[in-house]
Amino acid sequence: MNPTQLNIHHYASAAASHAHADHSQLVFGLHGSLELEIEGRGALVDSAAVVIIAPGDDHTFLSRDNGRCLVLDIPPQQALAGLELTAGTQERLLESTQLRSLTPQQMGLVGSLANTISIQPGLAEAGASLLLASLLHHPAETSRLPMAALDAYIDAHLAYPIEISDLAKLAHTSNSRLRHWFALELGCSPGEYVRRRRLCFARQQLEQNRDPIALIAERAGYSSQSAFAQAFKQRWGVSPRDARRQAKHDNIRATNNT
Repeated sequence: MNPTQLNIHHYASAAASHAHADHSQLVFGLHGSLELEIEGRGALVDSAAVVIIAPGDDHTFLSRDNGRCLVLDIPPQQALAGLELTAGTQERLLESTQLRSLTPQQMGLVGSLANTISIQPGLAEAGASLLLASLLHHPAETSRLPMAALDAYIDAHLAYPIEISDLAKLAHTSNSRLRHWFALELGCSPGEYVRRRRLCFARQQLEQNRDPIALIAERAGYSSQSAFAQAFKQRWGVSPRDARRQAKHDNIRATNNT
């Protein structure tokens, strides 16, 4: 079993992928940002976040701005000196892949430990104990996204371009923090979320009325019917025409069965 390691990692702009079979990895942002895809889900780590990667989870990572992170490698079952926890409590934290926001106090602790281990690497295990205690004693924050307001804005502007800055303004945050919270809470980017709502709206329209497909595509924000058809099939697995035909068939069958 690998010993606990606490190091500072520098990340390149070229994507790399791997998995850790026998230990969990906690990545705390120090400088810049780190983009990850873990088992198909996106995450963005900056100085206000930590990602916990469970053993065995494949992850791809890159940094576009020379990201630097404090990285803790630890087997989930490894007992740490000075950390008064039950084994189950620690394992539940370390065996669940998740992206978490850090409190200002936790951000200060991460920065302080990064400076300390640069000078005294022998303090890695003590630093690991402090980090785990901080995460376990401060539960993950509740939602930062005003979803009702965001959904209402998106639905009212489906026919028009929707910029991330528009959504960030509604959420009273920056573009980068909005991306962070979408990845944390919804597992997708703001742009992907908007695309999904466009396509959900389009499918409802196709199933509920007989308007031309080109008109429905326009209402959903697609100026090109071919681009709409491609996005629709990618999302739903059928073409717009087939989705409408299937809905009509299902309605007829339901009527005959009443």
